[in-house]
Amino acid sequence: MLSLHLYTKIIPGVNSIIPRTSIGQSFLNRHPIQNAIQSPLISSSLIIQQKRTGTAKPKYKTPKEKQVKTLGFKQKKTKKDSSRDVEIASTSSSGRGGEEFYKPAPDVILNDMFPEVFTNENVGKIYQIPKEVIPKFKVFKFPMSLSKEFELFHNSSLVVRQSSVELIKLLEEASTLPSTKNRHIISGPLGIGKSALLMQAVNYAMCKPWIVIYIPHAVQYVNSTSPYMKVESTGEFIQPTLTMSLLQQIKLVNEPYLRNINLRRGHQIHRHVIKDKNTSQLLEIGINDPHSAQEVFEIFLEEIGNNQEYPVLLAVDEINAFYTDSKYFDVDDTLLEANRLSLPRTILEYFSGKKDFTYGAVIGALSQTFKPFISKPLEIALGLTEASPWKTVSRTILQYTTGLQNFDVKGYSKDEAKAVIDYYYDMSILPQPKEQLFVKHFLATNGNPRKFYLACWKGL
Repeated sequence: MLSLHLYTKIIPGVNSIIPRTSIGQSFLNRHPIQNAIQSPLISSSLIIQQKRTGTAKPKYKTPKEKQVKTLGFKQKKTKKDSSRDVEIASTSSSGRGGEEFYKPAPDVILNDMFPEVFTNENVGKIYQIPKEVIPKFKVFKFPMSLSKEFELFHNSSLVVRQSSVELIKLLEEASTLPSTKNRHIISGPLGIGKSALLMQAVNYAMCKPWIVIYIPHAVQYVNSTSPYMKVESTGEFIQPTLTMSLLQQIKLVNEPYLRNINLRRGHQIHRHVIKDKNTSQLLEIGINDPHSAQEVFEIFLEEIGNNQEYPVLLAVDEINAFYTDSKYFDVDDTLLEANRLSLPRTILEYFSGKKDFTYGAVIGALSQTFKPFISKPLEIALGLTEASPWKTVSRTILQYTTGLQNFDVKGYSKDEAKAVIDYYYDMSILPQPKEQLFVKHFLATNGNPRKFYLACWKGL
């Protein structure tokens, strides 16, 4: 009985089906299976027969050419390469290293921004943060809006504006007044220079014998990025590791002054009995025991607030984040208001005037960068917007806004913008002569510092 072998194998170069019998060929012609097979086929019995008789062609593998691997842009070279090449290959892309790939920023000599430069005669001049103050800022960290700009330059430089002179004048008066009379919120449109102005105030205090507490990123205190736990006795939530980190920063920056402030009375925090110690030793307890850090922080603020030797500056950027709902959840799966967190609540007590420093100031800066943390209650209290009759405002948030004074910041004046564009030209940021670009960029940005910077740098 004749049969048809349907088991086949694809052979390149064969243009027809080789049947085993004529009956098989007629079978394929009568059925649509031939139309379904698009590639040329051959019976498997023929393949086996060719292999047995030795007529099958052997398969030769053509040798492949060896590919030469090239080094990536950031990949380090072998030890045989020169040290200079290795240094270039491993350099980051910030533009400060690797002169073959990037043009480094030229060295521009600037004077230091000491307290005496904040006068009307120096408005429109560029100054650099003093070298002895830079390490203190690195402990607290720079504001995010300014850190990227500072990376382009060799110097952390800022322009003295008319707003700078006015704010520093308030700080000078605060050195002999209680903090309840010096509670200011820096406001203004996005990119107007609020963080830079607050940074100048912090720089002023760091150059003076002041105790400085600086929080450049308040959003990180409420965006649910740190561990927290509930205290049953108070119903609040503490953030042990975050509070411990803040205590470390305060101790590193203010160590010489804290050693001179002795505790007025003894304290007991959990298993710690604190007696006959100074405020620096008090912070050490909270640093070594995170679960005691919140109580240590509150006692520390009370102790430095009663000292009459050193004024205190409490400066918080993105302060609006403390006047909104946080991203932390309560036990019933509802969002917590920021004042339910012990650390922000403690800071808000000094902004609201419930607690104060004998001498010093409390200054915050608004931020529109993070939309979920824009605070309508705070803007209503500062007179920046009107209350809506259809939307309720949290009364617990409003109680921390009493007595706050609005410090409004305007855009660059013409003289300030000229000084900035001269500095950008010296730093080789401008691609064209500055005279051709000044009027164009100044009018297009309406004197907004961030927009002015982007227009000069990227030509926007």
